[in-house]
Amino acid sequence: MKKIFLTALAICLLTFASVAGAQANYNFVAVSDLCAQGFVDAMGNGQVYQNLRQQGTTVAFTAPSRHAELDDPQNLSGLEAYRSLFGIQGTETPNGEIHFFVAPDNSVYAVRLVNTGDPQLAGMVLVMAMEAIGLNQQEMQTLFNVQLQTAETFCQNAGRKIIRTVLDQQGNVVMFFGASN
Repeated sequence: MKKIFLTALAICLLTFASVAGAQANYNFVAVSDLCAQGFVDAMGNGQVYQNLRQQGTTVAFTAPSRHAELDDPQNLSGLEAYRSLFGIQGTETPNGEIHFFVAPDNSVYAVRLVNTGDPQLAGMVLVMAMEAIGLNQQEMQTLFNVQLQTAETFCQNAGRKIIRTVLDQQGNVVMFFGASN
């Protein structure tokens, strides 16, 4: 698990990305068939969450709530943004945010993770999100090992291509999309 985090952190620190560049070559579909709350629930039921909890660290997530100010009509037209804060249970300051861009059928079309605190915890939440999408260890490694602004892998469990892109130079904002091609 530590190796996955360190690899993820290294990639995040070394890559640059742009949503516009990622959108140029893909036929986008929902990244997950789950709704925003179902996605958060899946993160809490994953192996990384359970391992952290067994080690005495409980990651808390707020219920996703609608945040129209996060809507992106230019790049994600027709989608509504929901936000869930995350952090160590019992602390007052959140460690970061998860933005869900939700389609009219209530499925999660895209996920954006924003780290505002401890990069190690954010890295663990990143892996939790990847588990919730349905990625297995090998598919996650593929996304971590590609040292470009955008990486992709076919997710067998989800039955679609998953695209990871880093949206800032520091690696604090990571976004996931789904694609049918």
